[in-house]
Amino acid sequence: MMIENCIHRQMELISNDNCYVHRIVQTRQGDTAILYSPNKGFDIHARIVFASGIATKRHQNDLNMYITSIEGRCAWNLQYIRILGEKINQGYGSLMMEQLLTRAVEANIRHIEGRMQAAEHKEHLERLRHFYTKFGFTIDEQNRIHWTNNNF
Repeated sequence: MMIENCIHRQMELISNDNCYVHRIVQTRQGDTAILYSPNKGFDIHARIVFASGIATKRHQNDLNMYITSIEGRCAWNLQYIRILGEKINQGYGSLMMEQLLTRAVEANIRHIEGRMQAAEHKEHLERLRHFYTKFGFTIDEQNRIHWTNNNF
């Protein structure tokens, strides 16, 4: 019951921050992810409510995916995904990417483009390549990423 109250309180805070909730997802670690966006924006954020009842906070440690619309084209630019510390490699990026692609299909976005972040180590680069390709992105030799909506 304590977790449900915490989730409800976080949803109120998100709403009061002029954002709306896309969905609430149970993570493989047993925590809860609240996926949300600003009312007039494309970005996707994730507030994590841990099983302990503690939650991340916006502008401090919520997870972020920054997206802009590409003027004159039915396309988005995926600028950056911010997941730090112990949250890396825990499936949070996948939850956010699934939400992004769902929104893109619903909004009739023809494609998403961007650039893969620079990686300090070969292992990190391979993890990034695996991450994007599992969601259907192609990656060119300049590390530009591209996803095409197959509904067109």
